[in-house]
Amino acid sequence: VIVPTVTFIAAVNPVKYVGAEPVFMDCDNTLDMDMDKLEEFLQNQCTFKDGKTVNKNTGRTVKAVIIVHVFGNPADMERLMNIKEKYNLKVIEDSTEALGSYYTKGKYAGKYCGTIGDIGVYSFNANKIITTGGGGMVVSGSQELLDKAAFLSVQAKTDPLYFIHDEIGYNYRMTNIQAAFG
Repeated sequence: VIVPTVTFIAAVNPVKYVGAEPVFMDCDNTLDMDMDKLEEFLQNQCTFKDGKTVNKNTGRTVKAVIIVHVFGNPADMERLMNIKEKYNLKVIEDSTEALGSYYTKGKYAGKYCGTIGDIGVYSFNANKIITTGGGGMVVSGSQELLDKAAFLSVQAKTDPLYFIHDEIGYNYRMTNIQAAFG
């Protein structure tokens, strides 16, 4: 999973949680991921075969890019989404620092940060734009991805009455009081 060098560790930890390895990508003068360097890495350090992008040095499949919109500055999503299509990647937008920021021109004019990639995430920690003291929000145009996120956030419990768990989940729920504050 490709991640930017300018970020907080919370954007990188989930990569390790699932057994993947982060590949840190330089940022440009906007402090967002450098799309030239990203494309150069994918072209020169990876191969694309059978619908998969594979890192030549590690032999590992590159499956996603986590883009972090830094200090309210929207990243170049038009270019990133073209790269996503070319290399069959998923795009996760960490839009915590860009809550309310939107694109004023181009293909995504009028769209908010966090609503363009496969998944958008926002933190509501105490030091964020909106705070509930903790927790956050996941958004997506894919009901399947939202259902999976909801399932994993409640310890991957498969039955509402019984304590049946068929995979490892997490305790990422917000309390009702926290949600009401948000």
